[in-house]
Amino acid sequence: MTQQDDFLGGLHYDGPPEPQVGPSRGNVRYYPVGGSVGDAAAPVRTRVSAWWQLGGFVLGALAAPVAGLAWGYGLDQFDEVRVRGLVALGLAGLVVGLVGLGKLSPAAPLTAGVIALTASVLYELGTVAFLPVLRPVFASGAPILVGVLLLLLAWRRR
Repeated sequence: MTQQDDFLGGLHYDGPPEPQVGPSRGNVRYYPVGGSVGDAAAPVRTRVSAWWQLGGFVLGALAAPVAGLAWGYGLDQFDEVRVRGLVALGLAGLVVGLVGLGKLSPAAPLTAGVIALTASVLYELGTVAFLPVLRPVFASGAPILVGVLLLLLAWRRR
């Protein structure tokens, strides 16, 4: 196959792989392009900078209250103006989804999960007076579930 025989759909011919000598003499193996003998299937891990971690911390710290307020507002408005309530609930889901995705920063799910669990504990103990719009959110117990899931996601990414 030559370069003129490129495949349809954007697949291109890479050329023959370079032979590499295997672990014992006389064995020649062909490894994927870019791989070496010991780590042919190992993914390349990049280090995350401290600024990126700090940005993720700030993002998680801001996203948890914003998602909680949007969630509470959506529940409050759902009975009166259904469209406004659905938009607010969609915004809360979008914020939690972006934080949970973890692509922005690995520190974002960790921070948001810790904040959600801390706020849930404070609500259950009654030490802090919450806004009336947040009471149905924390009374449902869902922030505990979201917080635990975000912590598990952050732990898995480490």
